[in-house]
Amino acid sequence: MKWSRALLRGYTMAFLAALYAPIAVLIALSFNESRLVYVWTGFSTRWYEQVFANPLYTSALLTSVIVALATTLLSIVFGTMAGIAAARITSPRVDLLWTSLVLLPLIMPEIVEALSLSLFYGAVGIPNGIGATVLGHVVFSVSFVALIVRARMAGVGKAYEEASMVLGATRVQTFLKVLLPIALPAVTAGAFLAFAASYDDFVKSDFTTSATTRTLPIIIFSQAARGGVSAGLNALATVTVVISLAFAMIRNAAERRLSQT
Repeated sequence: MKWSRALLRGYTMAFLAALYAPIAVLIALSFNESRLVYVWTGFSTRWYEQVFANPLYTSALLTSVIVALATTLLSIVFGTMAGIAAARITSPRVDLLWTSLVLLPLIMPEIVEALSLSLFYGAVGIPNGIGATVLGHVVFSVSFVALIVRARMAGVGKAYEEASMVLGATRVQTFLKVLLPIALPAVTAGAFLAFAASYDDFVKSDFTTSATTRTLPIIIFSQAARGGVSAGLNALATVTVVISLAFAMIRNAAERRLSQT
């Protein structure tokens, strides 16, 4: 028993080390005073000062946050309605069709989805920009919310809804005061997944943004492709990691609080 616990503990530590060692190296090198990435000359925060003083980086960061927030809001609205409606499906064939259509954006190669978005925008005359990027992200992120909400509402049934209607509540009141509170933990989990997926997305953003609305992942990739990895780029990537980690912690705290209510 002791050997099995030690082996499991060792495997867990090795897994975590392999998973987070590259990120740890990235963060450590972002504080390197030298311009040469792998030549450590001392601790310094000057690269972070340059990142936040560079309007190209701050503009890309703001664009990424705006796109992610808009994507999350729209994904919550459409995904919640789709998930609650799907939980009412009684036909196995219709349920299979719904599940297949919702899963398709998640399992389709992202490059194919991005190319199809670009062709669709060109056909209908939608210009590249923040709006086009948000629309492309919603097509992908809404699936997270819909699937999670559907799983949450699948075991609820219609008893609460029917009881609310019998007591005189309208459909809108039933949705806002009965169904939505039940689905809220799933909506919250889906919202954070939608935000993370949109904030970190590169492929669809690269196909749908314009020259003046580039997101942070695009800037990081273009800077790395143009001049290679630098200490300044490490600092910029570290800022992205910190933001993603902060939202992950907020999600876990929100999920824990909602599960206790």
